[in-house]
Amino acid sequence: MCNFKFQISNFKSPLKSQILNFKSLLKSQISNLKSLPVALLRSALLTLPARSADLPSSRFQLFTALLAGLLLSGVPVLPVLAQTPAQPYAVIPRDAVNYAGPGRDASYDLEGTEIKIGLLAPLAGSEAKDGKALLQAAQMAVEDDAAIPLPQGRRLRIVPRDQSGPWGRASSEIVHLVYEDRAVAILTSLDGASAHLAEQVANKAGIPILTLSSDPTTTEINLPWIFRLGPTDTEQARAFAQDIYRARRLERVVLLAEIDHDGRVGGEEFQKAARALNAPPGIQLAISPAEPSPDSVLTQIMAQSPEALVFWTGHETASELIPRIRRALPSLPIYLCREAAPELASADLQNIWIAGGRPADRAPSEEFQSRYRARTGTAPSAAAAQAYDAVRILAIALRRTGPNRARLRDALAGLSAYSGASGVIAFDHAGNDLGDVTLVRLY
Repeated sequence: MCNFKFQISNFKSPLKSQILNFKSLLKSQISNLKSLPVALLRSALLTLPARSADLPSSRFQLFTALLAGLLLSGVPVLPVLAQTPAQPYAVIPRDAVNYAGPGRDASYDLEGTEIKIGLLAPLAGSEAKDGKALLQAAQMAVEDDAAIPLPQGRRLRIVPRDQSGPWGRASSEIVHLVYEDRAVAILTSLDGASAHLAEQVANKAGIPILTLSSDPTTTEINLPWIFRLGPTDTEQARAFAQDIYRARRLERVVLLAEIDHDGRVGGEEFQKAARALNAPPGIQLAISPAEPSPDSVLTQIMAQSPEALVFWTGHETASELIPRIRRALPSLPIYLCREAAPELASADLQNIWIAGGRPADRAPSEEFQSRYRARTGTAPSAAAAQAYDAVRILAIALRRTGPNRARLRDALAGLSAYSGASGVIAFDHAGNDLGDVTLVRLY
């Protein structure tokens, strides 16, 4: 014990000496600073780094002295420090995302009597119904556009390729569309992983990609060949969060997110939107699409006594769960990401919401819905309406550009606001859809 006290005494002595030396230095520095103008003190402080860890010991002493001088002068210090926000090392302006390479000459035009648009969609397996709905909508657009001739009397044709199957199949099908089918552009489904594969191939091959994926990262890497239709996961999440936490003033929210790329990205965006509103985070339940157990999931949902429910899943999971949820909780507000929007009986659609484009004119949307229903016997999904609009947009651009991929890319980048079946569509230089986003109630 005596030895321990001796060690403490030895430690306190030099520490006390250093504190006295620092106080003496600070006192002398302050006495020198009192005669300096406040403006000069302020200017000197602003030239110093914002973090003390960045300062060597000699500059740290000067920093403390300047700070003390400002405090004595009565000048607010925090506003001074707030004037030096951290700046990024580099900024890529949105209007700088462009393509300045070759490919616009007539020698690069695709040959043949047909101008082909590739469609990458799930055409087999559990999601085949979704893919075939996109194909039907795209073919409707081709038929509607046939009355207006394309350059040199060419015809427009949809070339479908199946993205479902083992890992790597989607990338192989994209390559087939580019080099074997000689498509002038490719339209991809809601699947975010396929959209990323397509844009990587497109950046090497030089072919426009229109995607229905809501993954915001598809257009965040500044590639000039991709254009995204519809609201992003970020925009959907913000719309849901605003309605849940601000308009309805609810707090206990259950978030169902599938364990895949799109479920992970969408779930993260909703949690971010909740944090931005200083709202409690959603109670997240992970859903495995490979092993669905709707009764077990319903039990977990009921155990949380939710005030609202958010789906970031595929439509198959939503189709299994919503009828069960409606029987147990008839008035619970339910919010569906675009991939989750299923075909349900009208009794199941009470108080169910999705985020979609805001139409400038409801006539194109209502006409498309009526004709699609007459053709297929079912109501079109938001994705089907966007697939229809994508083909119509491509047809309009191709009348000016002809079968040339680079010129077509330029035309898409300069697209004016197009009022279609899914709302108003226009792209910024990074390929983002500039259309307004609104909540839409399903009936």
